[in-house]
Amino acid sequence: MFNAVFNVPSAEPMDIRWFYNKYAAMLLGYINGIVQDHQKAEDQMAFILTSFAKEFNVQESNNLNIWFQLRQYAQRKLAAQTIPMCIEPRQTKNLEVLSELEKEIFCAVYYSGKSIAYLAVTLKKNEDEIRNQLRLSVDKMRRVRGN
Repeated sequence: MFNAVFNVPSAEPMDIRWFYNKYAAMLLGYINGIVQDHQKAEDQMAFILTSFAKEFNVQESNNLNIWFQLRQYAQRKLAAQTIPMCIEPRQTKNLEVLSELEKEIFCAVYYSGKSIAYLAVTLKKNEDEIRNQLRLSVDKMRRVRGN
């Protein structure tokens, strides 16, 4: 657990420590699915919880609604960060058979280790569409390689 969370003085019942105790585990699991690096996910979680706690309006929410608001807030913050999906030159063999969208999704998943959830947020498409495009690109790559 982050020591910085415990060093924050308690200003009101819904302070950063309350958010951390209540939602940190769920938020970290959610962020891990997108970021795929545990240390970066922990850093993002601390940043998101802190900034969300500062901006959060207690009067308008119940506990169930808080989680959904926090998740949407995290989604927006993570989507705002652009992480380049680069490809090494040796890995580009046979990618010319893919459309631009298929190529972007294929490379992001297989070469950059991005998750379906992350791509859905980044590309502003639903997860089923991303999975379908990935499946099509894998099928095309198999056919080109004779598998």
